[in-house]
This record gives sequence, C-alpha cells and structure tokens, in this order.
Amino acid sequence: EPLAQKAREAEEAQKSEAERLTGQLTAAEERIAAFQQRAVRAEVRALAANEFADPEDAAAFLSLDGYVSDDGEVDAEQIRA
Repeated sequence: EPLAQKAREAEEAQKSEAERLTGQLTAAEERIAAFQQRAVRAEVRALAANEFADPEDAAAFLSLDGYVSDDGEVDAEQIRA
C-alpha cells in the first residue's frame, strides 16, 4: 500500500507538471498569434499607404488571420491580391 500511494503521488506530480507545461504552451501560442497579427497589420498598412488615405482602414476590412503562412511568415503577395 505505501508503494501504491507513492505511485499515485508521482502520477499527480507528473499531471501537475504536464498541466503547467500545457499552460505555458498555450500562453506561448497566444503570444505568437498576437505577434503574427501585429506583423500582418503592419504589412497591410505598409502596402496600403499608397492606396488609402488612412492605411488603418485597409486592416479594418481584412481578416488578418488568413495572411500568415504555415511557417509563420506574413504573405505579402496574398495581401496585395
């Protein structure tokens, strides 16, 4: 029985560590998504500077999520299209 108790305690400790790491991963993914949104917004403003009186208007009309490639890069060609 003491061995079983130690096994349960070890399992709980590992769960807590896994949960902690999952939380850290989620937070990191949220930060990455926020940085990607800012990068896309900046690229949209830069490309719209010659076309719009207020380049912020261009970003307001686009779904910014669709302009990040699978490798995390901003797809300027797709923004231009």
